[in-house]
Amino acid sequence: MNKKLPWDIIISKLRGTLSEEDSKCFTQWLNKADNAILFQQLEIVWNNIQRKVANYEPDMEYYWKELSARMDKSANNIPATKSKHFTFKPFYKYVAAASILLIVSLSSLYYFGYLRTDNSIISQSYTSLNGKSKVILPDSSEVWLHSNTTLTYSYSNESNLREVALKGEAYFKVKHNADKPFLVKAGEVVVKVHGTQFNVNAYNESNSVLVSLSEGSVEMKTNIKNVFLKPGEEGTFNKANKQIAVNKSDVAFAQSWTKDQLQFENKNLREVCKYLSKWYSVEISIDSTIADNQAYSFTVQNESLEEIARLLSKVNGINYRFTDKNELILTTRR
Repeated sequence: MNKKLPWDIIISKLRGTLSEEDSKCFTQWLNKADNAILFQQLEIVWNNIQRKVANYEPDMEYYWKELSARMDKSANNIPATKSKHFTFKPFYKYVAAASILLIVSLSSLYYFGYLRTDNSIISQSYTSLNGKSKVILPDSSEVWLHSNTTLTYSYSNESNLREVALKGEAYFKVKHNADKPFLVKAGEVVVKVHGTQFNVNAYNESNSVLVSLSEGSVEMKTNIKNVFLKPGEEGTFNKANKQIAVNKSDVAFAQSWTKDQLQFENKNLREVCKYLSKWYSVEISIDSTIADNQAYSFTVQNESLEEIARLLSKVNGINYRFTDKNELILTTRR
């Protein structure tokens, strides 16, 4: 891929404002090397941006400058800056911006993506920082990314494999392709599939890697052992002893964070907080003196965790506070 790309012309094409003279230049550029593949990916991102900010009016000139600068940086293979750690705050700041590297939607979702081509290899990276996002990979597989998650996808026409590297948590709906198995690399664990649905929890700070299978069949592989999972089973890789344990599990709970909403019907506080912790990717600590004799029925959709905690405190007479370590603490009101 050329290191100096005609971003002004590409952006004009995406915006539908390309002049007749620039249109000829664009056609010449599009017919060279892997430029058609690059532009196809940019169109996908552009269309996603349009859907996300359809009802928002940002400073477009500013963001187009940012878009050009960030894509130039990616094209020159300048190493990306280290991801910042975002601690949970009681109130979200809602922002919307359009960029090939950064999309911030009205649901406090951060999305990063860049494309790199090296001969016949296509590589894309996505990072969801504070929220969850759905991405469609070039092979048409669907992936939900949880907060603080990075996924890098690599594909080559010359290879018989599709590979992704995962740091964090993701739910996969893999497009079936018998000739090109799909591999998920999560630290010391490799998950091999042909076409199925499963959740992988592989945060660096966790003591284990969890693979929960909803449909199909997957194989968990390490340097020591290989095991197959059946639907309804969860494989747990212990990072300390390097062993894999397979057990029946609540796989619906494992993937509950990918849903559009959470519905609770006569659930006690600890059961509610179990799902809220998964949904918001926040640790929730409950004082042992808080009774479990209160039943809750409500639906969570776009509300912040602070709003939910405030409502719980009103109906159950408890106090809550957020720490700087991404934790919600519930205590008895005295």
